[in-house]
Order: sequence, then structure tokens, then C-alpha cells
Amino acid sequence: MRRHPRRGTVGVISLVAAGAVAAAALVAGRAGAPDLAAYVPLPGLLALVAAVLAGVGAGLTLARPRRDGRAALRVLSWWWVLAGVVLIVVSMWSATAVLLFLADTAPDATKRVEMRLDAVKTGLTVGAGAVGLVALLLGVRRQWLGERTQAYQEYDAGERRVTELYTKAADQLGHDKAAVRLAGLYALERVAQDNPEHRQTVVDVICAYLRMPPVPAAPVEAEAEAEPVGREEVIDPQEFQVRATAQGILRNHLRWSRSEPVRPVMFWPDVDIDLTGAWLVKLGFVDCRMRRAGFGGARFEGSARFDRAVFEGVAVFGGAVFTGRAAWGEADYKAGFEGAVFRDEAVFREAVFALRADFREVVFERAAFFNRAVFRDRALFRKTAFAGTTLFGDAVFENEAVFRQAVFEGGASFAETVFTTAPAFWEATVRETSGVRRSWPTGWREAARDDGSGTTHLVLEIREDREVHEDREEREDLEVREDLEVREVREERGDREGSRPGDDGTAHLAGEGSENPEDPEDPEGSERSGRSEDFRDPEAPEHSRPVEPGESVEPIDARTDVGGLAGPGAGRVQAGGQGAGHARSAGS
Repeated sequence: MRRHPRRGTVGVISLVAAGAVAAAALVAGRAGAPDLAAYVPLPGLLALVAAVLAGVGAGLTLARPRRDGRAALRVLSWWWVLAGVVLIVVSMWSATAVLLFLADTAPDATKRVEMRLDAVKTGLTVGAGAVGLVALLLGVRRQWLGERTQAYQEYDAGERRVTELYTKAADQLGHDKAAVRLAGLYALERVAQDNPEHRQTVVDVICAYLRMPPVPAAPVEAEAEAEPVGREEVIDPQEFQVRATAQGILRNHLRWSRSEPVRPVMFWPDVDIDLTGAWLVKLGFVDCRMRRAGFGGARFEGSARFDRAVFEGVAVFGGAVFTGRAAWGEADYKAGFEGAVFRDEAVFREAVFALRADFREVVFERAAFFNRAVFRDRALFRKTAFAGTTLFGDAVFENEAVFRQAVFEGGASFAETVFTTAPAFWEATVRETSGVRRSWPTGWREAARDDGSGTTHLVLEIREDREVHEDREEREDLEVREDLEVREVREERGDREGSRPGDDGTAHLAGEGSENPEDPEDPEGSERSGRSEDFRDPEAPEHSRPVEPGESVEPIDARTDVGGLAGPGAGRVQAGGQGAGHARSAGS
């Protein structure tokens, strides 16, 4: 409760002014000041002004305090009382003064007396009419208050009914029987559909149920050599149905496909989802739209599909685990975000993707954090747009990492990122932005495009050494031809040292791995190599060998074996930064 300081100040000033005007009226009356007009004496007018100022000052000074910024409920405002009194007095005075002025113009004295009496009667009648008008206004206000009270009573009754339904449905969610819990979920859905102002509350209750530990199955006697079972196999099957229903309710009321120009009737806008630490089975939020999404620390069993979803607010998946385990057949489970849009920050810090992570054509309009994330299966970021800061620091890619045709507009950091296989950044585009620092995986650097678009693209640093590599190949071919000529001369002379004649009379060089050379046109060999278009350099000449999926690369010294592609080295690639060194493929 508080008083408005300005109103108090104005009230005090009004009271002081009223006292000054009243004093002036008293002085003018004693001094015999002339009338301003017929029957309009100056002292009387000043006294009326003093009364109005005094009423305003008293009202502002003694006004009831406000409560939390809202005026307390009043039966009748003092402004109405003051305005009514002023209206009555002014109307009576004005009517009487005018009629008395007209009465004084009568030539006969008797007639003047009669007209003066009529003027007083008429003035009183006008005053009575003003009183009636004020009473009418009070009646209208009383009627308005009655209607408002009725509306509030109806609203309270509706809220009481909704509260009872909500409480009963919430109690049903805690029942031991799955059928009762299902009834509670559907009751909550109906409450939210019919009462938009309660939708967020209902969603919070459903999310809280999903965050609770699932009901375990009845204990069974385990066999001595029983195979290990997953968590989904020790949960009550009926509990699966209840949780699947809860997930389905959220999905049905958050789905709004981009192909639908008009918002569906069942869609609930401006809803926040908080499934932090929840246990979710085969979650399908395809084409769903939500404001803020909290999936931090959640555990996703089976597929987790967020394809074409729109996250209007911050989306948190930090610490989430996408296990990919489920007991329903051999489907290709994955964490799918294909075509999703993140309008605010997207946090995947320390998330674990035990199954394929599909981020193809995703749009990150602001920062994207993948720090210390672990990708144990393929990680697909093809045609992904990173508009803000992108951090993959300390992330681990234990399988293929595809960033082909990705677009980086803000800062990007792959510092200390671990790649078990060579990453693919072919045709990735980088927007030139002043003051933005970027670090790329070892072996990749930015190079300006020739189309004059003002953008750069990522290229593998080994390309810089192609000319040197071609010169080296020419020298090696020349040395081989010279060696063959020497061997032919020695064969003719009967000197077999260091060579072995073949069936056609030519010399055959013995060397490691020369007995079974790989045929580049052999389809079986190509299939065994496991080549992928995502890992093939689109600008590489025909004679150069692309980086293979599953092929390990390691940094080499530019002073030795520049551009070499041979070597039995194996191991991981650790991203250091732009210009950190060259890459050499192993296992060729």
C-alpha cells in the first residue's frame, strides 16, 4: 500500500489556494466590491471557487492508498460527490441570476416582484433537476457495479469448476492403475483445450509426470545366465502406454506444419516445455513449435525426432543422452533434427549421441553450443546454417563428421575437437565478418572464392602441395623407367642381379604390396573402400585420391613428405586451428 507523492503535493497546493481565495472573497465582501454582472457578486464567485479548490485538495490529500499499483475498490469516488455538488450549486445560481436579471427589466413594480418570486422558484426547480441528474448517474453506476459483480461471480464459478476438474485429474495421475492415469491425462487435455489461459499449467503438469521416474515392472526371478536387459525392459508395460499418451498429447497440440497456412484449432501457441531429466521413449516432435524447450539431462530411448521443429526461445539439450535403444524391432533409430529452426540459442553442451545425429539443413539463427558433446555414430551437418557463434570445443566425433555445404556466418571454434575419422567440410561456406575469430579442424583452412561473392570456403590444406606432389610423381616415374632400362640391359648381358625376368621377357620389380594392386575401376574394391560422396573432394583432379570414410589422418611436417599420401600411420585427428598443419591419410 502506498500513496502517490504527486497527488499529495497537488492536494496540499489546492488546499492552500482555497484558503487564499476564501480570504480574498472575505476581503472583497467587506470592501463592497462591485458585482461582475447582475446578480453575480465577486465575493460569492470567489467563495464558490474556494469551495471547489478545497474539495479537490481534500480529495487528493485524503485519497485511499493504492495497492500494488491498482486503485482499491471504492463504493463511490469523491470526485463524483464534488462534481455533483458543484453542478447543483452552479445550475441553481445561474438559473436564478438570469431570471432575476430579466425580472428587473419589467416596468411595473408589482410585475417585478412576481417575476422575482418566479425566478427563485425556477432556480430551485433547476437545482432539483440537477439533483435528479446526479441521482440518475449514481443509479447508472450502481447498475454497472451490479453487472460487474455478476460477471465476477460467473467467472469465479467457472474458475472453481476448472480448478475442481484440474485437481481431480491431477489426483488421477498419481493413481496406481494405468487406466486411471490415462483418464487423468485426457481430462487435463480437455481442460486445456477449453480454457486457453490454463494450457501452460496443464503442460507443466504433463511434463512433471514425464520427469518422474517410470513405474517399474513386477519383479521376476532372473535366470543364472540371463542376457543383460535395457531399462525399457524393466518398466511396467502399462506405464509405457501412459507415458506414450502423455508424449502424444504434447505432440498433437504443439504440431503446426509449415505447409499449413492457417493455425490448426488443436495447436497451443506460446507453450514452454520443461522435460529436464525426463525419460522419453520414441519421442516424435516432428513439425512441432514451442517457445522455450528444456531437455537438459533427458534420456531418449529409441528415436528422437525433432524434424522441421521450430524453437522460438532457448532450446537446452545439454547433458541429454540419445541412447537409440528400444525393444521394438530393428528400426533405424536416430536423433533427427533435419530442417529444424532454432531462433534463439541452442545448447547441446555435453550431450551424448549414441545413435546417428541428423542435423541436415538445420538453421541456427543464434549461437549453437556443442562443447564436449560426444557423437558415437555418424554426425550429419550437411547444408546446416550457423548464423551465430558455433562452438564444438572438446567435442568427440567417434564416427564420420559431415559438414558438407554448411554455412558459417559467425564465429566458429573446433579447438581441441577430436575426430576419429577425417571430417568432411567440402563446399562449406564462410561469411567474411570483421572481428570474428574462427578455428577449423587440422588440415582445413579458409580460401577466397573466385565468383566475387565476398565469401570464403573451406579447403583441405593438402591441396596446396598438389603441384609438388605431381612433380614428385613425375620424378618417381622417371626413376622407375630408368631403372627398367638398366634392368633390361643387365638381362641382355646375363646379369640377373636385383631383377627377375618375366614370361614376356620384361623385368618385374618386387616391392611391398605390388602383388595385388588395387584396381580403381573394380566395383568390389570400391565397395570395400566404403567411399562416400560426402568425403570426396569435388575439386580434386581424377588422379588424386579422395579422403575415405573411416580413414584416419594425422598431422605431418611440411618439411618432410610434403603432399604424401602413403604411410601406415593411424590415430585420431585433433583440431588445432587454421593453418595448424597438413593432413595425411593413412591405411592406403
